[in-house]
Amino acid sequence: MQLPKGQSKYDSVVNQENDFLSQLEVRYGPVGLLGRYFLRASSVMRARGLTLHFARIEELAETNRANRDNWLPLVSVFDPNSFKATEDNFFCIVARDPSGRIVGTHACRLFDWTGTNFHEAATSLRLFYEDPERMRRPGEKCEVTAPSAKTVSGLTVYSGAAWYHPDYRGRGLSRILPHIAKAYALTRWPADTIVSLMVEDTHKRGFAPRFGYTNVDWAVYLTNSVVGSGRLAFLSVKREETLKLIADYLADSPQVDVGVLGGYA
Repeated sequence: MQLPKGQSKYDSVVNQENDFLSQLEVRYGPVGLLGRYFLRASSVMRARGLTLHFARIEELAETNRANRDNWLPLVSVFDPNSFKATEDNFFCIVARDPSGRIVGTHACRLFDWTGTNFHEAATSLRLFYEDPERMRRPGEKCEVTAPSAKTVSGLTVYSGAAWYHPDYRGRGLSRILPHIAKAYALTRWPADTIVSLMVEDTHKRGFAPRFGYTNVDWAVYLTNSVVGSGRLAFLSVKREETLKLIADYLADSPQVDVGVLGGYA
């Protein structure tokens, strides 16, 4: 059976097993700060009629294919055909509307660049593929001139696959979902830095700080990638900077349902 345009076979798969708060485990702290933030952020999403859930990489890929008319193909960093996704190196958080339809996505992937750095991973295409020589597209290459790219090493989170259904754009989701994903990445992995790439047009519209990045460096050049060729900004934020953004947010928005604080109080 062919699904309606824009609908994924996973849109109706909603159950408590992948509910965000019920599956949340704060492995790395500060537990109190992050726990309060997740409760507050989930409440803000519910006020918009949306709920947060974890999703498998196959669900992310299928949702992308079902919405290709308003979403570019997934970058290879998050393509399930480009690497083996596990609980140790990948997660995806989605927002669902009351019907169960996925209307927002954000994913994170963990890299261990001990002894190397972002610059080397990107230019060798190991950032994008487990086996670049076999998986790369004809003529595909990545050039990096951003000076800070050589300083990002060790355990690092790559954040991306950000998408919002047209029905929900302009409702502030881009100020919420990316931050939730970054915060969860810091509870799941002891990473020092979160990075991403952003096309020039999106950067010009102010999305870098909206997504929670404090450092913008130029540039990364993609040639014949799955999303085409172009100049991108290299974005990064340190763990302590993300935690400060979270603390500032809670200070400005202190209302949390104390009845559900539980072990996070």
